[in-house]
Amino acid sequence: MNFRHAIAAYLYTFSVLAAASSAPELFAPGVLSTPDDEFGLAFAPDGKTVYFTKRSPTTNTPPRSAICVSRLVGGHWSEPEIAPFSGRYNDFGVAVAHDGSHIVFSSDRPSGTQVPSPQPNVDLWMVERQGEGWSEPRNLGEPVNTPAAEAWPSLAADGTLYFSSNRPGGKGGVGIWRARWIDGRYAAPEYLAVGGDRYDGQPAISPDQRTLVFTVFDHADTLASAGAPYSRSDLYVSFATAVGWTSPRHLDAPINSPMNESNAAFSPDGRWLYFASDRSFVSLPMRRPLTTEEFEQGLRGLFNGGNNFYRVPVAAIEALRGKEPETKP
Repeated sequence: MNFRHAIAAYLYTFSVLAAASSAPELFAPGVLSTPDDEFGLAFAPDGKTVYFTKRSPTTNTPPRSAICVSRLVGGHWSEPEIAPFSGRYNDFGVAVAHDGSHIVFSSDRPSGTQVPSPQPNVDLWMVERQGEGWSEPRNLGEPVNTPAAEAWPSLAADGTLYFSSNRPGGKGGVGIWRARWIDGRYAAPEYLAVGGDRYDGQPAISPDQRTLVFTVFDHADTLASAGAPYSRSDLYVSFATAVGWTSPRHLDAPINSPMNESNAAFSPDGRWLYFASDRSFVSLPMRRPLTTEEFEQGLRGLFNGGNNFYRVPVAAIEALRGKEPETKP
């Protein structure tokens, strides 16, 4: 079997397993999932427009990220284009309001909350719907943004904003915060003590705010493969109860893998959970020596180690409700 046939078999296996179980299904291969590095899907309310982040490779210069947009036309996703409000600064982590009226995203563009620093600060920004287009981006300002970093927004159906920040008031490191939409503005954010003191971020809130999926880096039960030279991330879930949030539960295989899983997002109807993963053709050690042709095709192929998009039915996540986690991040 040559490498191209192997990739075809890989895709077929994914589709068969996804239909029969909670195995992740590769989403829009060749259009949205490509050899490039893509992450962070966010759908318009009708599910026919999707925004996401595309990032340049990391070399000896910082990567650049831009928010892209694609539309479902005739049952196929269109070739992505850079969104009209992106392309100049590092923009990422996009969320669309459930009525389609506005978009919130992360950006390092200049703002009034920045303090003098060689590294630009990241804040949350908003664009509002104007006819068929969008307004100029505006900084959300206080009390949402601070001189610390605010990023990775997620919007509930009622407009409540969830996001990541390393601002004071949490456990240290990066944590998850929530700002309620009250009387036409965001109230002071509150810290959600759902994780640990290192990195609990990139929140994805279900439309009804009953389920929270987020990213944790390098925890004891992270499914890192042998020889991993850097921190790996996995997805965790916490459920809302009458008295708060449950202890986070690790989403076991096949949702998490020995590669990185991150940037979860719920579909507008709450039926699907989307996420990014950099699972690839590489394993340590390789099962057998690669030929030169296989190696070159792998480097330029869909599974070259850049992030792709996957999805699983939310029912597979909800099945964990009420089950105590074995470990806590």
